Amino acid sequence: MKPKRYTCVLLLLLVLSFFNAQLLSAQVHIENPLHAGEDESLFPEYEVEHLSEPPEGADTIFPVIYNGSLYSFSLGSSKPIWKIFIGGDLLNPFTVQNEDVYFYDIYNRMYAVNLRSGKVAWESLIKDEIRGKPVIYENYLIISTLNGGIYVLIRSDGHLVYSYENEDEINAGLNIYNNLLIVPYKSGKLAAYDLGSRKQVWGFGAGGIINVSPMLRDTSLYFGAWDGTFYALDVRTGKSKWISYVGDNTTRDFLVFDTVIILFFSRGGVVCLNRETGAIEWIKYFSNVDFNYNYFSGEKTIYIFLPDFTAFDPINGGLLFDYRERAFNLYKEMLFDNMVEGKNPLSDEDRIRLLSDVYFTVDAFPYLPPARAGENLAYFVTGNAYLYVYDLLKDFFILKYKMG
Repeated sequence: MKPKRYTCVLLLLLVLSFFNAQLLSAQVHIENPLHAGEDESLFPEYEVEHLSEPPEGADTIFPVIYNGSLYSFSLGSSKPIWKIFIGGDLLNPFTVQNEDVYFYDIYNRMYAVNLRSGKVAWESLIKDEIRGKPVIYENYLIISTLNGGIYVLIRSDGHLVYSYENEDEINAGLNIYNNLLIVPYKSGKLAAYDLGSRKQVWGFGAGGIINVSPMLRDTSLYFGAWDGTFYALDVRTGKSKWISYVGDNTTRDFLVFDTVIILFFSRGGVVCLNRETGAIEWIKYFSNVDFNYNYFSGEKTIYIFLPDFTAFDPINGGLLFDYRERAFNLYKEMLFDNMVEGKNPLSDEDRIRLLSDVYFTVDAFPYLPPARAGENLAYFVTGNAYLYVYDLLKDFFILKYKMG
């Protein structure tokens, strides 16, 4: 009988070992679902390539995307500090906090890198296609993915705290109001989740697809959908403040000012809405212009590439200035003050070159949306590989740098 007893004990141990292994496997999956189903060895590794010495002392340093790489650029030294290949010219891959940049690559790996030194703090693989801009909330980094996943990571080390799993697809970025996480689903649903309890606080259904990130101002949440309609909600309750039929689908980023909202449409249309009521204030059409990434906002100004760089008043749509024309007038005043033209006449080519080199006139479109560095600087890279930095207070370009 002893052999049978030993056989039973052995079988029992094997069964227990099997269940312990299953439990351990399940625990590992719960602890670190970021890598589930992914073989990291299949993805090439890209190292930070140092290009120049990091600046000493105070400086404005910002991330730039060009030719499939993310660069750290120093405004003080007017040159890039380092770069890392991210596999493509991704639309909204980075978020900056102090001197750290959080970004993802084409393989859906999240990175945390110091802008000044290029030191990589951590790297984590997300198991789904990342959509929208990573969002910072206190000490956390929040990421949304195409298949409805929401991942909350600790900013200091990239460790996963928890994740939401949803069935609806996400095609736009997230918003945060106090402790509410606002998630725009592709189906047209907006939902607000309590970041502490992870429970849904409110939901709202639009009549069409949402693929442009909502914008939050004070307690109002603004967004458009593929139903020709634009919406304003109370972000605390999800209740509608107003609904405005604008006659076209929202497929482009929009601008929110103190009293108006400016919508851009692919066929050259611009619509201004009243922020309080949603009523249409004015409409403009630009022939032969396809609005994509060729505009951005100042505090009280709309800047549009037509392709000449121009400025408009958001209140009435009136032209404020054409940058090339204004630069040419300043150039003429400078020549007059210094009596240059009378002594050394310039050819037309020399004049164009002077305007380009001194006043940094723009003759190409941005190939990605212009970004912000601090409160007063906007920057972008054009299709002809020039990085431009624009001072919103001075209303002038202060840098033109050849990236390629």
